[in-house]
Amino acid sequence: MEVVNSLILFVLGFYILIKGAQLLIRGAVSLARVFKVSNWFIGAFVVSVGTSVPELSINIASTFTGNNIGLATIIGSNTFNIFVILGLSAIFYPIVMRREWVVKDAFFNIVFIFIATIMILFSVVGDSFNGISQGEGLILLSIYFIWIWFLFHRKSGVEEETDIEVVTLFTAFIMVVLGIVGVFFGGQWVVDGAVVIALLLGIEPSFVGLTIVAIGTSLPELTVSLVALSKRSTSIAIGNILGSSIFSFLGVLGVTALINPIVVLPGIQFDIFVVLTAAVLFFTLVLVGRRYTLTRMEGVLFLTLYFSYIIFLIFRIL
Repeated sequence: MEVVNSLILFVLGFYILIKGAQLLIRGAVSLARVFKVSNWFIGAFVVSVGTSVPELSINIASTFTGNNIGLATIIGSNTFNIFVILGLSAIFYPIVMRREWVVKDAFFNIVFIFIATIMILFSVVGDSFNGISQGEGLILLSIYFIWIWFLFHRKSGVEEETDIEVVTLFTAFIMVVLGIVGVFFGGQWVVDGAVVIALLLGIEPSFVGLTIVAIGTSLPELTVSLVALSKRSTSIAIGNILGSSIFSFLGVLGVTALINPIVVLPGIQFDIFVVLTAAVLFFTLVLVGRRYTLTRMEGVLFLTLYFSYIIFLIFRIL
């Protein structure tokens, strides 16, 4: 009976997730027009935070249980975001980006992941232990707010034309709120259903965090990005991916560590370098070949690398 209920939640969660993503995109673009801020800022801040709510809730909960599932979720989710979401998106719609998105935000994404990695592996501020102290969490959160401040004040070029109908301020606000709620509960139900099924099959928690939970919590980003690209809003799609990554490693880890210091258990250090490598590879590929473009072939490469990584994880737990 438990498996049946989990499957029902899984399917229902997918439906709510998709509907929530559609509302979130339409409301977010309308807010950008009303407040005269760029689609990029809306995607990198409003939408990315909204789609990252599941990661935040899982990380806060996991710090009180003493397991790695929260951190594993962030690492696995952002590896999935780069390799699968960007890869799949590029296959459907080759992604043409603006120069500033690459040389500024994609580059700083690497820097921020590196900073978080240093704090995860070494004691920088506070007690000497393998994890993130409250002082380090405060530093990460402060860096995030500084980045958002610069992002808000950064001038943007001519906004892209989209197929999204602009609505009034009140309607847009309601859409964003309902969209975030739908993305949150839809994502949670998909994850809950997947986790119960996985645990019944006897799969260990760290693997569940890096794969099933990570993929489940990435479904909002996947859905939002594909919907945004189908509406010809590249800035929302790519801003969502990069913004989610930056918010995860600075905002989520920062808030979580302030509530309760994050202890990193052995066995996940290698995976931290996988997500860092993914960020570096994305930055490198869009600077070589077709400049500022992620092509279909590069999308295929990303998907191949991700499935190779999953195979590696499977062999690691055997």
